[in-house]
Amino acid sequence: MRKFLLLIFPVLFLTACSKSASLSQSKPPNPPPLPVTNTKVPDDVLKNALNLYAQKKAQGTNLSNGPCLGTVAPDWVADIANNPRQPVDEEPQNQCADFQNGNAHHFIELDPDGKLIREY
Repeated sequence: MRKFLLLIFPVLFLTACSKSASLSQSKPPNPPPLPVTNTKVPDDVLKNALNLYAQKKAQGTNLSNGPCLGTVAPDWVADIANNPRQPVDEEPQNQCADFQNGNAHHFIELDPDGKLIREY
């Protein structure tokens, strides 16, 4: 029995050491990827959209129902949509009238928290 214990203890010790060494050498988990932003929208247009958003929010406008914020630059409007987008966001009556009637050909969509969803 004594010989058995003399053989087992070194095996257990080496096994424990190899596990702790492999744990200390393991890589830390990868951080989550940074959010992708659309770079096609001109900076001034995005700034205007965010400023209009802040203005509407300060005025107490209910942004949860996806209102059109309005024109933010020539040919650009800003709109609020669900994030993630839902079928209701595709309905023409829930989109900016200036975009629907062709007075504006581009839009910026923000979510109700003011985060950029997409631009077109």
